[in-house]
Amino acid sequence: MQNRFKSKVAWLAVASVIGFVLGNYGLYEAIGLTDQTYQTLVDLVFAALAAFGVFNNPQNPNGF
Repeated sequence: MQNRFKSKVAWLAVASVIGFVLGNYGLYEAIGLTDQTYQTLVDLVFAALAAFGVFNNPQNPNGF
């Protein structure tokens, strides 16, 4: 069995949610990105990574 806190996928999901939240509070402007299309793409990638982490089963080391 794999502990949820040792799961790389779980930590990736946490990082993506943090990135998504920081993006909503001005991270993109702070690093100089102003293109709305790029911001939307990054937000969608963060959302997909978070969804992957939610649906991941760390109890199954051979599958999703």
